[in-house]
Amino acid sequence: MPGWPTVDRTDDQELVEALRRADTDAPARLYDSYGERLHDYACSLIEEREVAGDAVHDALVTAQGCVERLREPARLRAWLYALTRFQAQARMSHRSGTPVEGLPLPEPGEHDDPELADLVHETLGELSRNEREVLVLSLRHGLTPAEVGAVLGLTSRQVTVRLGRARDHLENAAAAVVLARTGRAHCPDLSAMVDSWEGPLTPLLRRRLSGHIGGCEVCTEGRHRQISALRLLDMVPVAFAPLSLRRRVVDTCVNPERDQTRTLITDRGDTFDRTGFPVAAEGRSRRRRPRRLAPVALAGACLLAATGAVVVINGRDVSSRTALPPAPSPTLSVAESPSPEPVVEEDEDEPTPSPTPTRSATRPDRRTPSGRPVATRPRTRPAPVPTASRRRPAPGPKLVASCPDGMDGLARIGLSARNAAVSWVATASQGLDVHPASGSIKAGGSVRVVVTVVDPTASGSGRVAFTSNGGTRSCSLSWAADQRPPASDAPDDDAPTDITEPPETPTAGAESSSVDTMDG
Repeated sequence: MPGWPTVDRTDDQELVEALRRADTDAPARLYDSYGERLHDYACSLIEEREVAGDAVHDALVTAQGCVERLREPARLRAWLYALTRFQAQARMSHRSGTPVEGLPLPEPGEHDDPELADLVHETLGELSRNEREVLVLSLRHGLTPAEVGAVLGLTSRQVTVRLGRARDHLENAAAAVVLARTGRAHCPDLSAMVDSWEGPLTPLLRRRLSGHIGGCEVCTEGRHRQISALRLLDMVPVAFAPLSLRRRVVDTCVNPERDQTRTLITDRGDTFDRTGFPVAAEGRSRRRRPRRLAPVALAGACLLAATGAVVVINGRDVSSRTALPPAPSPTLSVAESPSPEPVVEEDEDEPTPSPTPTRSATRPDRRTPSGRPVATRPRTRPAPVPTASRRRPAPGPKLVASCPDGMDGLARIGLSARNAAVSWVATASQGLDVHPASGSIKAGGSVRVVVTVVDPTASGSGRVAFTSNGGTRSCSLSWAADQRPPASDAPDDDAPTDITEPPETPTAGAESSSVDTMDG
């Protein structure tokens, strides 16, 4: 794919070793190798270029700070794409409340064949999210099926199946346009479908032609000869990163003053599996679910065990009643009592329970043939099984930002912390200054951040982002040029021309002198 340098697999090994040695030039080498690639991939996940750049920034900073977690250095390429996807999904889920479900489509650029370029743009929109992402990672970015599976959490077989389905859909749609122009002589059926048609193909006719090409051997051979999904994806323009992104990444990685920012970024993305790849939020919830159900299953097992014990005891009672043994069991101390009723010792401190009908009151006494009463065992209810109670986890810290509607050279942004204390760092786009640039807020507290325009004489717009352990917030600001004349211009006609110093405060003697003059 034109637009970014080619990185060999051996270069990945050297990059990992340089990052582990903490070489000062390692972050710059890492960005030069993968910065443009990751930015283009992030823009296929997020529509806003600034947010996509923030995701790439945090992904590369996390890679520099957590490189020791990567078990296999040969998987650096897939690891960087997985980190970028994790950061992009975190921002989209935080913004919408649900995981990202669709991928934005880049606008088609200017090409020699605008009809085919528009068709590629439209066909990519017809693919599902996973199919389009598999197609982009495999063909546009050159990842193997195993690497794509590591990024998306799929098996190599699933990646191969989805890639084949997406490739066929894209190539059949493009072949409908190309073969309609050049392949009529090779297939009579195709010629009969488009001979009377003039101009661009309609979506309905294109679908009919795509279905025919998928089942026609002659047209399928022509598709393989003239159409390539890789060349079709080349028609999608590359989303190049801004020049300031490289400077931001390198500064955050090597500047000692940005230690707090690095800590916040790495702590927010510090969720890895045993191979070092990031685990998405939905993956963590699926892993915790069996652990939450474990107490319930344990309580059910205890209940079944207690029920089985009661059944065994009752079964023994029935067998003792039917067998009518001539003498009571020697293990029962109650059988040695002359009374047929069980003897129960009560504690004096406990209240006496209300009398309840006993077995002898409801049933006649059973006796052996010798006239001796049969010992009965008191029925006891099983102890209640404690049920597992699930406690809700305490809410985590949350950063809330109050953005102004506009600014006139200066704006104030309110920040507040909920549930717990929040540590934040502010990052402003070019043309804006923020003071203070970082700080901490107690739970329930709030602060104000002042944003000023570097050049108030020119109109513009910018963005201020706040990164914290309570989430990421941002405010978009715009301002108009200051039309007031500079201080060096000529003064107004109504303004006084002479500027005199204020009179000195008169002394006591001078004041009395003026009073005497007025009296005279």
